[in-house]
Amino acid sequence: MLTGINSAVSALIGLSKKSNVTANNVANVNTTGFKSGRLNLASGQTQGVPTAGGTGQVGLGVNVGSISTNLSQGGIAPSENPTELAISGNGYFILRDQSSSKADTYSRDGNFSFDKQGFLTNPSGQIVQGWSVDPENGNRIGTIGDLQLGATSPPAATGAISQIVNLDSRIPVEEVNIPLFDSWDGRNVTTQPPTPAIDANNFDYTSSIAIYDSQGAKRDVTILYDRTSNSNEYEFLVTTDPTSDQRLDTSSGPITATTDKGSGALLYGTISFGSNGEINGIKAYNVPADGQVNPTAPDNQINLNPEDSTYSFPVNFTGDNQNHQIKLDFGAVYSGTGNDFTPSAQATTQYANSATTISQKQDGSASGFLKAVHTSPNGMISASYSNGQVVRKGQLALANFSNPASLLAQEGNSFRATSASGSPTTGAPGESGNGSLIPNGSELANVDLAIELPSMMLTKRYFQANIKMIQIGDEMLGNLLDIKT
Repeated sequence: MLTGINSAVSALIGLSKKSNVTANNVANVNTTGFKSGRLNLASGQTQGVPTAGGTGQVGLGVNVGSISTNLSQGGIAPSENPTELAISGNGYFILRDQSSSKADTYSRDGNFSFDKQGFLTNPSGQIVQGWSVDPENGNRIGTIGDLQLGATSPPAATGAISQIVNLDSRIPVEEVNIPLFDSWDGRNVTTQPPTPAIDANNFDYTSSIAIYDSQGAKRDVTILYDRTSNSNEYEFLVTTDPTSDQRLDTSSGPITATTDKGSGALLYGTISFGSNGEINGIKAYNVPADGQVNPTAPDNQINLNPEDSTYSFPVNFTGDNQNHQIKLDFGAVYSGTGNDFTPSAQATTQYANSATTISQKQDGSASGFLKAVHTSPNGMISASYSNGQVVRKGQLALANFSNPASLLAQEGNSFRATSASGSPTTGAPGESGNGSLIPNGSELANVDLAIELPSMMLTKRYFQANIKMIQIGDEMLGNLLDIKT
């Protein structure tokens, strides 16, 4: 009788723990990324009992066999937060406690946000791990570490400009050609009263484009076009405000608008066109401080290498110790020999239409402030800034385990590795067996109330049955004690 009572007591203990696991599942039904648990009872030890046929066995109750984790995928709930992420498939986010140097915490909860320092963190302040990437090609750089997104984007100095124009072929050739560099005098802007560096009667067409220096300041570059005395030929002069020109001249040192005629004149050249109005050749020359271009001077004439695509001109707006080169594209590519150029699909032309700018662009930008964040399914995080830049900032990493069911659950909906789970293997989403990311989404708990609630009801009935067994054993023991009286 006492053995039976003890067996029933062991069942009450086991069923109590089972109800705790079920209650914990139900309590976390709304916890992001929660994985439900299951308690499995196992029969306890047995005791040998003599029988007519030999020795039999009587069970001594039950024990808690194991508590397993249900690793099935939870549902995905949409979110308006671009840094809220869900994993579709295998894998865990890798996190680092700010008080620790090791990133040894793992979670399926992708409820992330950026803190004031630009680190991607979870609600507990743990920092999400990933790779830094090359913003140009997205290639990963170095090893896995903290993911940090800058609140601002640094300025990008203009490195190339493209200007596609049509130059009117109906304008007659000049009888006496006065080159644009002869007509230009940057010193004029410093006189009192100031006058233009070139008179408007000395060129046929002009088009301006805004560029950016290395500090993000906007600068204007104006290209002047003028007919020459040669048939099917225009000359051009790339200019800027002479007072902002701080180029270093190879012979005279820094250029200044007060003393140098060539201040503000950045590049001189000629464009030749075929009978069909398309570019067939471009020549270009550096403009020295005195503004006098000598086509035969080695320092003036620019000779391209076969691998070059076009000419470049020097700028220096910030007083740097060296000039910065900007490529100039008229829509034609250098052929690799002489001064021959081959027009692209859209290129500068000489047609019998009014001169006009068809298109122009440049690749620089001012500094910008963070406006939006986007995460792709492979974990690539890109930032959009107010200056129009979209920059790749990093790639999120995932960890996987050979036995994830043996991970040790931690507070804050996270896990730690154990000897039974094995060491983590890391990789990007979609690689090395990892699932892909679902941006703007969160993984729901995989708790199924249709299973948990009936299970709890049955546990209650089993609990009542074992209490009844204790009551019956107590009555039997009482009856036995009553014999004495």
